[in-house]
Parts: sequence; C-alpha cells; structure tokens
Amino acid sequence: MAADRIVVGSAGDDTGARTIARRLRDEGHEIVFVGGRQSPEQLAATAVAEDAVRVVVDAGSSDAQRVRDALHALGAGDITVEPAV
Repeated sequence: MAADRIVVGSAGDDTGARTIARRLRDEGHEIVFVGGRQSPEQLAATAVAEDAVRVVVDAGSSDAQRVRDALHALGAGDITVEPAV
C-alpha cells in the first residue's frame, strides 16, 4: 500500500511544523514539507501540485479553514485539512 502524501506547513514559524513532519514521516507517511510563513493559498496550491491527500497546518483552526477555502476555490475540496495537535 502506498503511503499517504501529506503537505505540512505553517503560517508562522516552522518549528512546530518540523516536529509534526518528522512524526508523520516516522509513522510511514510521505511528507511534503513547505516550511513556515506560508499563506493558505500557497499551502493549497502545493497540495494540489503534489497530489496530496491531506494538509496539516501548524496554526489555529481559523488558518486551517482558510486553507480549506483556498482548496475549494481550486476545485480540490476533497483534500483533507487539519490543524496540528
């Protein structure tokens, strides 16, 4: 079975996103790490370009919703978005 491709990024500093990316990688997922200071539109565009199934945002739930909105605008509302925990 192929690993899920997950985009991991942050609207702010990328320290937390790096930790999340490592954890998901260690769980067997394929990670596309885009770092920090990413806009919701940048995260959405990367998810579409990389054919990701999920985006994990190291930010608040309002930022996650903005990524969802950007994905819907790109016709990619099937990509799951979640704030990091």
